[in-house]
Amino acid sequence: MNQKKLLAACAIGNIIEWYEFMIFGYFAAIIGTLFFPSSSSLGSLFKAFGVFAIGVLVRPLGGILFGHIGDRFGRKTALLVSIYLMSVPTVAIGLLPSYESIGIFAPIALLCIRVLQGLSMGGEYAGTIVYLVENTKTSKKGLYGSLAAFSLVLGMAAGSLVFAVFHALLTKQQLLDWGWRIPFLLSIVGLAWGLYLRVKLEDSGVFTELKEAGNLARIPIKEAFSESSKPLFQTVLIQCLLGVGMYTMTIFYANYAREHFASLSSVSPILLNTPGVIAIGLAAIVAGKFSDIFGRKNVLLYSAICSFFVSYLTIPLITHGSVESFFMAHIMLSTLTGCFLGSIPSFLAESFPTKTRYTCVALSNNLSMGIFGGTAPMVITYLIDKFHDPVIPNYYLMVSALITVLSIYFSKDKRLSPDKELSYAREFKHN
Repeated sequence: MNQKKLLAACAIGNIIEWYEFMIFGYFAAIIGTLFFPSSSSLGSLFKAFGVFAIGVLVRPLGGILFGHIGDRFGRKTALLVSIYLMSVPTVAIGLLPSYESIGIFAPIALLCIRVLQGLSMGGEYAGTIVYLVENTKTSKKGLYGSLAAFSLVLGMAAGSLVFAVFHALLTKQQLLDWGWRIPFLLSIVGLAWGLYLRVKLEDSGVFTELKEAGNLARIPIKEAFSESSKPLFQTVLIQCLLGVGMYTMTIFYANYAREHFASLSSVSPILLNTPGVIAIGLAAIVAGKFSDIFGRKNVLLYSAICSFFVSYLTIPLITHGSVESFFMAHIMLSTLTGCFLGSIPSFLAESFPTKTRYTCVALSNNLSMGIFGGTAPMVITYLIDKFHDPVIPNYYLMVSALITVLSIYFSKDKRLSPDKELSYAREFKHN
């Protein structure tokens, strides 16, 4: 498979995952109304974000499941199963009857679907990172790792675009009645394309060599904790800022702006979010390339330090009260989030040995996203409602940045002292 098709095969799963992530977030208010009737719109939104958080919290279990599949049976097998398990439940959301039709079974069914999606999410991104980094030249691992991260941004953009189109073409009542379902149903197109591309994948050279030598881990999760417990714990904390930043920038801010700025029309969340998403994507690619030049740890550390100070410095922009100042703060914070997003993939892959790499990357990423990221919109919504302070997100980001800075400081940059496995004797012709 040539390089373009390989990248497409890896990217499609992340695109579907974050496409669904975005449309669920954008339609959270409608989903809350239809599946969680409440006396207040904030109450329904809070419950919808709660279901959203549960889907993310089960990701570590998905990481263990798909890590076992990927480390025992191959990266290709894990990537095929994960895209199927993500797409089918997404389509199911679009077909699910509301609370008015089937009562309490509606939110229960939605919760079950989100659990299945969460399991898939636990293996998809990690598998993409591992597969791309294992099939790339040593000098380009940072760049290609950032392309895995960039595919997340493409999914965000797709979700934003679809939301904008439907909001422009349909009335609020049409969206409430049936329009919100169609974006979920559209994911069946991605499923068909993704399966077609991934069937043609081959397992990476380093995994194949490990398999032929009979050195595969029998119980990857057990060996991950027995041999890589320290880097596993460190990388969970290192990604704290990434989790909070991504979920706050892409989900919370759009809904917050929509609720608190009367001047914003129905397309205002897109106008606010899309430039931020573009900033995340561009910054991710640049940071990935820089990590090949200056080292993963250096790029991660300076990105986290800057995030701490910029989160504080943008407080006046949030409290100023204008759409323009709010928009400016969002762009600045999104750019720094992108820097972290682009440099973390190769850092994660290089932190663990081949035989437990899939398990460790998946578990590390998902524990961090579940603990710090998935709960961020719900916690921030609760704190703002309790304290009536619009800069709660900034304080939350500052605490996250501090945790990340300290964790990075005590970590090692494996790129600067690679072991034999990461020197990759086999270099692929398409590179």
